[in-house]
Amino acid sequence: MLDLGRWFRALWHRPALIVPARRPVLRVAAMNAARHEFDQMLDELRRRPDGGAGRLRAVSLADFRQAVGDKWPRLADKVAMIAEQLIRRRLGAGNLFRRVDDQTWLLLFPRITPAQARDIAVAVAQDISRHLLGERCVGGERPLAVAAHLNVAEAVDENGCLHARGIRHAVEQSRALFDHPAPCVPATITACGIRLDAPPLRPRHAGAIDWTPIIMEHFDTEPDEPWQGIAPLPGDSRLSLLWRPTWVADSEAIAAYCARVARLDRPGDPPLEGSMAYPPHDDSSALALDRFVAAAAMRNLRRGGDHGCVVIVPLTWSSLCGEHRGELVAPFADVAADIRQGRVRVEICRIPDDADLETINRVIQALHGLCGGVLLRLRLSSPLLARVDEVEGAEIGLDLSELRANERMADDRLLGVLDMLQDSADQAGLGCYVWSARRRKVVGSVVSGGFHMVNGPGLMKDVVRPAMVMPAPRERFTS
Repeated sequence: MLDLGRWFRALWHRPALIVPARRPVLRVAAMNAARHEFDQMLDELRRRPDGGAGRLRAVSLADFRQAVGDKWPRLADKVAMIAEQLIRRRLGAGNLFRRVDDQTWLLLFPRITPAQARDIAVAVAQDISRHLLGERCVGGERPLAVAAHLNVAEAVDENGCLHARGIRHAVEQSRALFDHPAPCVPATITACGIRLDAPPLRPRHAGAIDWTPIIMEHFDTEPDEPWQGIAPLPGDSRLSLLWRPTWVADSEAIAAYCARVARLDRPGDPPLEGSMAYPPHDDSSALALDRFVAAAAMRNLRRGGDHGCVVIVPLTWSSLCGEHRGELVAPFADVAADIRQGRVRVEICRIPDDADLETINRVIQALHGLCGGVLLRLRLSSPLLARVDEVEGAEIGLDLSELRANERMADDRLLGVLDMLQDSADQAGLGCYVWSARRRKVVGSVVSGGFHMVNGPGLMKDVVRPAMVMPAPRERFTS
């Protein structure tokens, strides 16, 4: 007779290894299948005529690993799970990803455009940084995750095997975009509870100049901005990029070209150019315009060949300080580091009067990893002009097209004001520049007065793309 009690006891105490054992086996099998699919698509892209250009991106947590130090082994698995969840959320149908090591993922985009691939990779890196940081990223801070662009040929060899050295090189290039001598790291990283303090800024040097900012005649009401009444950027506005030839003192030549966005909202309307394209107090329109300027400028640079000229890319303060600043950095990552350092300058414009110098200097330092020089465009009445000796590593300049109604003046008085600016910048050890000089007299006086750069209709008209360097000795303007 069957002893049911013994039978149930035997069943209950039977080693439980059949069902649980299948779960990790199935998971490993799924991972291997996904890896095989990734490798197959990578090989297919490698064989395309364009070599899969722009369709392979890397996301790295190298900076986060460095920030947490010896806590990384304890955090690595948890952080990897978070990163992969955020990658899946952004990736989209038909796109693939693969984990390369404990801090790096490759993202593959076979069915969308390279520009869309770049935007998704940047969004993934921003999502991860924001999640790990626990608060908004602000100007000057290093992101905790970076997105890198690399060619398929750099990532795989002839046999289709991943090239670890090529991937590391692409990631390091992208990390270098944020490098600066005194990095500003977040005060607290909530994911690991470690406090990381930024080093103090250098003190104001002894004998610093005490120059009162230039404030023109008093008005009972706030004077109108030149861009007063400019409407927000509509979704169907047509944008294009012009280039303003710029005289450079070091080479006594037209050796730089400054990007100027042109905005056409309705057919038949005159285009809004340069600063006039940016509506006041509208950060979303500014970001959209800045994204276009950065992408179009770097595209012009890549396609224009090696003419030896410098390109100057103006970007607004609100975009560079906002949490979406990584979207502006992404187009620069598609240009080799040596070309960026030799031929690209970034100008910070539309700086509010209440911006503090500590944040300004941190943004300047961060941009030095992106390009070969930084320009700081100020207003004629900005209180920051009284503290130019505290600015670190940027040239100081004015755009005469941005003068308010109560700041416009005759040429002789304007030249006296510019002399004051040049003397102050010279004492602070900084270069200075002037944009949008409309008359030949002003151009000649600026050229002979020690300014580093000048442009405007009084020098040359705008052109459709940067051209070669053209000699222009000082005597040509002063005779």
